[in-house]
Amino acid sequence: MSGPTRPGTPRLGRLAVLGAVTAFAMIGLQQALYGPAIPQLREAHGITAAGAATALSVHFAGAIIGVLAMPLARRLGVPDGRFLAWSLVGVAVGALAFPLAPEWPYALLAAFVAGVGFGGLDGGVNQVFTEVYAEGGHGMLNLLHGCFGAGAVAGPIAVGLLPGYGWSFAGCALLALLALPALRTLSGPVRQRQPADPTRSTDEDGTEAVGRPAGTADTAPGARVGARRPAFPVGTALSLGFLLFFVLHVGLETGAAGWETTHLIATGWSAAAAATATSGFWLAFTAARFAVVPLCRRYPARVIVFGCTGLTVLAAAATLVDPIAPVGYGLLGAAVGPLFPTGLAWLAEYRPGLTPTVVAVSMAGGIALPPAIGLAVGVAGPTAIAWAMVLMAVAGLGTVLGLARLRPAGSGPVAPAVDVDAAQV
Repeated sequence: MSGPTRPGTPRLGRLAVLGAVTAFAMIGLQQALYGPAIPQLREAHGITAAGAATALSVHFAGAIIGVLAMPLARRLGVPDGRFLAWSLVGVAVGALAFPLAPEWPYALLAAFVAGVGFGGLDGGVNQVFTEVYAEGGHGMLNLLHGCFGAGAVAGPIAVGLLPGYGWSFAGCALLALLALPALRTLSGPVRQRQPADPTRSTDEDGTEAVGRPAGTADTAPGARVGARRPAFPVGTALSLGFLLFFVLHVGLETGAAGWETTHLIATGWSAAAAATATSGFWLAFTAARFAVVPLCRRYPARVIVFGCTGLTVLAAAATLVDPIAPVGYGLLGAAVGPLFPTGLAWLAEYRPGLTPTVVAVSMAGGIALPPAIGLAVGVAGPTAIAWAMVLMAVAGLGTVLGLARLRPAGSGPVAPAVDVDAAQV
């Protein structure tokens, strides 16, 4: 079980944390607007449901670029706070331009710009938090992502209550500008070069070997001299497994949130009521992230991931039954909520350097799966939405079970980086 973070582990300054949680609330609001706005987008631009869903796909295409820009900015010497501030500007510009676009291609361009800013914030803040809170960090990550969910709860409500979806996107731009001064102060930990430990080395598959000098072979009694290594290294399989898990998770999250409104309208709900009901998904999503924070002190990240992934299968199955479909989506939100931050903490225990890549690749789920669901709806009707939820949930559970079997023997948590001048919270 994961214990509390040990004394001396660095923290971010209060102002930086305030900026981070405000930014995450804002991008949660932004992402949650596209799905409920689909009926209004179709009417405004004369496009199909699948065409309207491409806005979310283009958003995630831009987000991939934003996520991958963070490591590049660091290599170029750009301070984290400055990079994140420019990301906020990108979100503000895109969010303002999206509802003002006279034609659909221009709206997609605006969604792309907002997506780049979204990705910069998502990847950048997650990277800093996983570095600073490296040990027992899934509680802090769930708190951060709970604020993302709080913004996401407000998105469908805003679309349902305000006279046009443009006002909701304008609210995103305002929040981005409000968060800018505080987030500008954020900086990642300062890593200090540690003396080499001759008892620790790295195997060919990237798994750290403990207990023998670097460069020496494992010649323990009973070991087969010249034994062949696995054709597919465990470290590579573990990395690919995490990538698949996050792609499926993001696809399930965005698919459910983006298509719940359409599914409920098909079962007889009004557009406004369905958009408001979609906020139930985000409300459960958010509540679960906050609720899991105290559990993080008692249970390791992988245990929480196992439980939540199993629950997604039951919840997705409930969406197949029209009378209880809203309940199923709410339960699905509760199950999905803790998966991303807790999964990042689990990943950081064994592959901390993979965080930017995982966040970027996971966006593929948001790019490919919502339009794929739209195509399925065009062929099979709204029932295809619920079946898509079931398929992604089952695939995610299978991936997590596979990751449990691939866990490297003898692996342990990675020590946190050292921040020599970070303010304490």
